[in-house]
Amino acid sequence: MQRNSRNGCLENIRLLNDAQTSAKNHEALSRVTEPAMPAVTLLTNEDCWRRLPDAIFGAGQPLPSWVRAVATHLPRTAAAMLNLDYAHRMKSPVDPILRAKMRWVVADANHCEYSKDYAIADLKRCGGSDEVVSVLAGDPALWPESDQKPLEFARLLTVDAPALPDELFENLRLAYGGKIVASMVLLAAYGNFQDRIVLGLQLPMEETGPLAPLNVEFSEDALQVASIIPAQSELPALNGAGRNVVPEERDWTAVSFEQLQTRLERQRARQPRLPVPTWDEVRSLLPPAMASTPTRIVWSLMTYKYAAELQIPWSIATRTMWAERPGDRVFEESLFWVQTRTVECNYCMGHCEMLLEVAGLDKQAVAKRTEILASNDWSAFPPEEQRAYAYARKLSRTPWSLTAADYATLVKDLGEAQAMSTFWWLCRGLYMTRISDGFQLPLERENVFEDLPKN
Repeated sequence: MQRNSRNGCLENIRLLNDAQTSAKNHEALSRVTEPAMPAVTLLTNEDCWRRLPDAIFGAGQPLPSWVRAVATHLPRTAAAMLNLDYAHRMKSPVDPILRAKMRWVVADANHCEYSKDYAIADLKRCGGSDEVVSVLAGDPALWPESDQKPLEFARLLTVDAPALPDELFENLRLAYGGKIVASMVLLAAYGNFQDRIVLGLQLPMEETGPLAPLNVEFSEDALQVASIIPAQSELPALNGAGRNVVPEERDWTAVSFEQLQTRLERQRARQPRLPVPTWDEVRSLLPPAMASTPTRIVWSLMTYKYAAELQIPWSIATRTMWAERPGDRVFEESLFWVQTRTVECNYCMGHCEMLLEVAGLDKQAVAKRTEILASNDWSAFPPEEQRAYAYARKLSRTPWSLTAADYATLVKDLGEAQAMSTFWWLCRGLYMTRISDGFQLPLERENVFEDLPKN
């Protein structure tokens, strides 16, 4: 479904806002009468700094609630997230006022009041007036003409990334250049990641209100910079006599497994929205530890080439999480496959199949596993995995509807530490898909993950 006219996109935005108004009002009343409690225990600021890696400078500052939540089990990852947040709020080449507005639009589409407040604070910090804030929070049809397309771009990347029109991307490229529009894609991707961290863990605003970007430098060995893929320890077997514990979703099988495979083939022939660079063009932009391992992954080549200052800290964050708490690769990629099916990201779905092979499954086993995931009968998987797949679907589709009880089920099934790393992995998935669909990347025909080093 393509929405190629500006008026059509604005009408979709209006309808989306109307549909969400009653839900938001209900949520607001709920917050007044029954404040949400965090789904996890938050560390105090002092305890969190003690748990984080040693900082060369910047230690001791007030920390956002998402750091104090994630650091309970992933302190190194939480440190990397601080650097990632600082990059997006201070180093992005997108105009500071425009990127604050775009970040607000992403948060609004995700019903994330926390991130909306942060975006407004950043907007005011760089000179936005109360009137500018009022216009942003009002009728999208009254947004300034110069804001219409960038903000429409941010919203579409959030609510329906596969339907983002080529024409809109090209208009922004002509107006701003390839580097800026690429940074806009990464901004929307980051917003969708961060909003899910906040919503999934039911995190509160800090007592003093939104914090300024934190500039912290951690010790050299604190974060994982070099490329890494955790090894698979044991291949799981499918259960032929299991029990389905997840209610069926009627629309889940609206697209058959065969149709999904046809979509992957079409993605292999897709023309990207920006030229795909070579490794030689990218290598000089990377720190030595990253530049030591060549890559053929189109996703990486594109993001490093056009937005290195934003992509490098993202790569460090994901690699640090993998190094800090390696997970079951088959389980993780199965979770990601469910997400790609939910948001209809063909490129990332193809990568899931490749990574399942790298984990040790042969092509037949990959096809069998993904065909079951595409069905409404997940009885071949253990009950705890089934519930995690259902959680992945909900996090991907309607993150604002998540509750503390949803996260508590993850903890009960997986344990506290694995629940946090699995949750983080799932939030990551909604970053990856936004970039793949934002650039409309052509799916590689060969397995481009085979030559990456295993941990």
